[in-house]
Amino acid sequence: MGVILLFMGAIGGGFLLILLIAISAPRPPPVDLKRESNNSPLVDLDAEQLGKIVAELLDKMGLEIDRLQGGKNEVIEIYAENPEPITGGKLLVHCITAPRDTGKLDAPAVGKFIRATRSAYVSKGLLFTTGTFTPDGRLEAEDAPVELFDRERLMKMINQYFEEGLEIVEPDKE
Repeated sequence: MGVILLFMGAIGGGFLLILLIAISAPRPPPVDLKRESNNSPLVDLDAEQLGKIVAELLDKMGLEIDRLQGGKNEVIEIYAENPEPITGGKLLVHCITAPRDTGKLDAPAVGKFIRATRSAYVSKGLLFTTGTFTPDGRLEAEDAPVELFDRERLMKMINQYFEEGLEIVEPDKE
């Protein structure tokens, strides 16, 4: 009985220590997505932050978010629905950070998204990235039920739908 109490105390102490570290850790300043600069702040976002921005954007556009899944530095996948009759339908949205070395998504990345869109049985797919698309990536998307959103197009949409600004916490710099 004493061993169990000692074990439970150690676990509780560990959780308390984790909580104290999380509370006392300094928070990085928010990313100013409205800043006037040649270097887009979207470049520095991780997939999770990009997913939050896109989900908020879709909500402001009147789309209903069914579910959002994925994790840090992975593909964030959002299932949404346009409730409008006739023009509405189900959407698959992927949020992908651009590769650090090139800053561009290529044809294989776009092709993988197209296959995911078709296998999800949705009306359309939307692919958002913090970078740009290569010419062969754009060519891959032609005649497919997908739409590509590079960082320039995403910034235009942010400026259109977020007049009051948008704050997203910067990713941890490791």
